[in-house]
Amino acid sequence: MALRKKGIGLEKAPPGKKKGNIAAMISLFVLFSLIASLVYSIVGLAFTALDITMWASTHTKEDFIKISLQCLLGISLIYLPGLLKKRWKISIAGGIRLLYVLFLYAAIILGEVRNFYRNFPHWDTLLHTCSGIMLGSFGFELIDILNENKTIPVKLNKWFAALFSFCFAVTLDTFWEVIEFVMDLLMDLNMQQYSTYGGTVLTGRAALFDTMKDLVVDILGAVFSCTVGFLALRKRETKNSQAGLPGVQLEAAKSGKL
Repeated sequence: MALRKKGIGLEKAPPGKKKGNIAAMISLFVLFSLIASLVYSIVGLAFTALDITMWASTHTKEDFIKISLQCLLGISLIYLPGLLKKRWKISIAGGIRLLYVLFLYAAIILGEVRNFYRNFPHWDTLLHTCSGIMLGSFGFELIDILNENKTIPVKLNKWFAALFSFCFAVTLDTFWEVIEFVMDLLMDLNMQQYSTYGGTVLTGRAALFDTMKDLVVDILGAVFSCTVGFLALRKRETKNSQAGLPGVQLEAAKSGKL
């Protein structure tokens, strides 16, 4: 029997839905990891306020603040799939939900808590690329949900689905860069990497490089995801056409309008 936990999409799944069960168990693991990391960052902030050096810790006061804020955000986002399903009846596919929780773990636990951003220079680039792919996939998932909704008479074709998914991914990734800018403006956390880890403040093109690089790989990830999604929808339409039901006219045919 699969685990069930209210609010985070952990529920008993029908036999054969292994991806949903795996995503549920990993969601619990990531949730507990985020809570533990939040406690660690709060203790770290208390130690730095008392000028006490934490054993084997390389984190600064700014690092502990970033970890605290991102853990709080991550805990909230863990509950998002369950909220979407409960409030708006939007059920995210197990594969996408699995990618979603793994991304949270890689970005917050590995990236911030385990210092992957500092120890592996391209870790941030990899995550932003995955972010574009993940958000683009979620955009297609939303379009699929709308197309399967019998109360909506209009069926959205593959071209609109690809355009919407691309805009959806790039918009959310850009919004994250705005959040980083605001946090740096208010708390000087260096989330946009305008200075080196050694404290040297960058100027000119070097100061903009991290933000622009993130946006470029976000776009590339979104393009990849939307291309794959577009081809998948075209393949589905081809199968429907061979069955005598061309693409977006499938539902209309079922309702007797064709």
